[in-house]
Amino acid sequence: MPISKDLWETIRNHLAGTYPSVEFRLGEDKISITREPKSESQTILCVYINGLIKASWMQLESDKPACVEKVWKTRQFAIFKAKDIRRIEKTFGKREAKKIYPNLHGRGTYFSPYFTKSSVLVRQFQKIKELELVSINHDSYEDFMKYA
Repeated sequence: MPISKDLWETIRNHLAGTYPSVEFRLGEDKISITREPKSESQTILCVYINGLIKASWMQLESDKPACVEKVWKTRQFAIFKAKDIRRIEKTFGKREAKKIYPNLHGRGTYFSPYFTKSSVLVRQFQKIKELELVSINHDSYEDFMKYA
């Protein structure tokens, strides 16, 4: 059953809260989203697949669940820093630098299980048609502090 637009708005608002927890099902995989501390003053949304986040799943050519590419954020990075590109091009010249370093201006790609904003996560998850909502944990900060 597809998730309605109003329910997506509720999920987005819930994930923007202090201690959210949402569970989805995608085929055989259980997708859990929680907000966790990144640093002393910053939090991020973490996307767990079957209760795990494995660093090896971040690579493109790794043995990973099929849903990683759908539920984790695709990120890119420059293979060479701009400072290094300028130095190489100055040393060899632009044409020779391209021959020696074919990927001089290339970019690499990896998957990240971390999202900084709930709206970005929800926008990506809305595109997944097979996604089923399992539960939304409505614990608030006050409920959390009872057990702390």
